[in-house]
Amino acid sequence: MKIPTAIISLSALFMASMVSAMPDDPAKIDTCIKPGTVALTFDDGPGIYNTQLLAILAKKNVKATFFLIGENIVQTPALSATLKNMLAGGHQLASHTYTHSNLDLMTEDQMKKEIQQTSDAMFTHSGVRPAYMRAPEGRCSELCTKVMTELGLVISHWNVDTNDWRHKAEAPQTAADLSMVEINDVIIKNSNPATDSFILLQHEIHKFSVELLADRVIDSILAKGYKFVTMEECVGKPSYLTGSVVPPVDPSATSSATPTTSSTVAPGVSGTTSARAGASATISPATGNKGANGAGALQMGAWAMGLAAAVGFSLF
Repeated sequence: MKIPTAIISLSALFMASMVSAMPDDPAKIDTCIKPGTVALTFDDGPGIYNTQLLAILAKKNVKATFFLIGENIVQTPALSATLKNMLAGGHQLASHTYTHSNLDLMTEDQMKKEIQQTSDAMFTHSGVRPAYMRAPEGRCSELCTKVMTELGLVISHWNVDTNDWRHKAEAPQTAADLSMVEINDVIIKNSNPATDSFILLQHEIHKFSVELLADRVIDSILAKGYKFVTMEECVGKPSYLTGSVVPPVDPSATSSATPTTSSTVAPGVSGTTSARAGASATISPATGNKGANGAGALQMGAWAMGLAAAVGFSLF
C-alpha cells in the first residue's frame, strides 16, 4: 500500500522534533530536580565587575553559582579576594577549568591538571574545592565525561543561555535587549513553573551583562513565578569536595531579608576544620555525583512515543 506523502512528511517532522528533544548525556546536568527553580550561573570570573554583581544579587536576595577560571584567580591577586566575598554572600563557587581551553582536545592527564590547578587555586583563596565543573563552551565528550565523573565532579551544562558574549560588540542597551531574547522565548513565554526548571548561563566579565542585564533577568524570572537556587540546590549534590571549609554566610553581604543559603560540604567533612592556605590535595576519583535529570527521562519517553508513532505510520 502506498503511504500518502502527507503522512510521511508528518512522521518525519514528528520524529525530527522528538530527536531534537532527546536528553543530553545524563552525566551532564542541564535541569534542576525540582520544578519551579532556576539556577543562575555566571561563567569566566572572577572579573572586575564582580563586586557590582554581588551588590545586585544581595539587593535581590538571589544566590548564584560562579564558574571560575583558575588562571584568573592566580594571575589577578586583586580579584582573588572576591572568592571569599562570594562565599560570604551565600553563593556557590565552581570550576570552569584553569585555562578555559577545549577539554576535548586534551589527554586524560591534561584534563586532570586543568581541574587540579583550579581546585588548588580556589582552595588557596577560599578554602573550598569545587565539586561542580563546567567545560568551556560545554565541550565535554566521552573521555572528558569519564574523567570528570571519576573525579566525582558534577558536569554542569545549561538549558537556557543569555548568549551575552555574542552581543558584547553591540551598544550596551542593544546587547542587553538581545541577551533577553532566549530567556523571553524559552522561560517567560513558553514555560510553566509547575513543571519546568532551568540552568541559566550568563557571564560576569561583560559590563553590560552586569549593569543592564542582571536586574532584568532576575526580575522577569521572579515575575514568572520561579525561585532562584544555587547549583547545589538545583542538583541535590554537595557543592564542595572533602577537605573544603565553608565559612558562615555574612549577613552584611546579603540583603536584609532572611537569606536561604547552604554551607554544606561533602559528607563527613567538619565545617570547623582548619584550612591551610596554599595546601594542595590531589582530587581523588569518586563516583555517584551524576545528579538526577527528571526532564531528561520525560524527553526520552516522548522520543520513544514519537518513534512508535512513526513506525505506526510506516505500517499504515
